[in-house]
Amino acid sequence: MRQFSILVIFVLAFGGAAVLYEKESRKVKGVLTQITELQAQMGDLQAEVNRLNSELESVKLAERRRPNLGAIAKRIRREAAAPMPPKPVVEARFEKKRGALIASDVTTARPAIQSGGNKGSEESDWARPTIDADAYQRESSEEEVLDPYQ
Repeated sequence: MRQFSILVIFVLAFGGAAVLYEKESRKVKGVLTQITELQAQMGDLQAEVNRLNSELESVKLAERRRPNLGAIAKRIRREAAAPMPPKPVVEARFEKKRGALIASDVTTARPAIQSGGNKGSEESDWARPTIDADAYQRESSEEEVLDPYQ
């Protein structure tokens, strides 16, 4: 009988320990479930923060590209306050005329690539101008030709 009472005490002790273990394991499972749910919510909030940050950056970029009204008003006031500088007067002798000849139009030039037989010939077709300056002046007065080599 003495062994029976020791056996009952062991059964009650292990039973009590099993009940306490089950209760604690349920608490731990509940806490782990809450942690998982909170992590999911935190991921959702992080995605929302990233979306809002990108939206804020795009708004800032749009604001930088668009001039604000204060800057426009300052520029207008500054331009109105400062007198306009006079336009520079170009003397008639420095103005470029459309029909005027320039030196490269009538300057003779040797060809860059010469054949072997024409080395000493200074009177080849390349040594003479393609158009006479007087003829070019007559042509330019009749019609607008910018290039004498056309």
